[in-house]
Amino acid sequence: MAGPYSITNPVQGQPISSSGFGIGVKNAINDLDSRTGALESGSQLVTKRGHRTTNTGNITTTETPILRLDDCPVRAGTIIQVSSSPLNLDTSVANDIASVKIRYKYSTVTGVPATIADGYMGQMRLSIPDITNGPLVPLNMFYYAGADGFLSILLTAVRVSGTGNIVIVGASFDPIDMVIQDLGVDPGATGVNL
Repeated sequence: MAGPYSITNPVQGQPISSSGFGIGVKNAINDLDSRTGALESGSQLVTKRGHRTTNTGNITTTETPILRLDDCPVRAGTIIQVSSSPLNLDTSVANDIASVKIRYKYSTVTGVPATIADGYMGQMRLSIPDITNGPLVPLNMFYYAGADGFLSILLTAVRVSGTGNIVIVGASFDPIDMVIQDLGVDPGATGVNL
């Protein structure tokens, strides 16, 4: 899409042309990608979001799907960040150990959902020491896109040790949220391993 665009300043009631915007807003307006509806790389755009306000069922030794986001557009050479809200893990037996994973499926076409059989970006594994006050732990993972396509992201949980029933609490005041964000161009790994 090409500008110029005119947006009214809500404070002064005067039109503002696209040429008067800061670089971030100007790029967001002028660099809209019609194929995916996403902004050009570097915009840090939230491309998908999930929100669950119900508890999971009892989770034991079978890995259980919790929340899935499908058809997230990705571009070659970009970094995709997948984040969750702090997840409230409870159990019926103290000191159970849970593993929560973010699984993914890449495809060149839409409509290919991730399953528990697919690879995972990462996981957290933690002990739940108390049956009345479980830990609150957010997840934050990255995907480095090697090609244009689409991701399906799946949040799962499983009990890896212990004998109780694990539950991830979901409620209006304590939701299970997951967000996919395009962080822009991947500069490559430039860190120093020590």
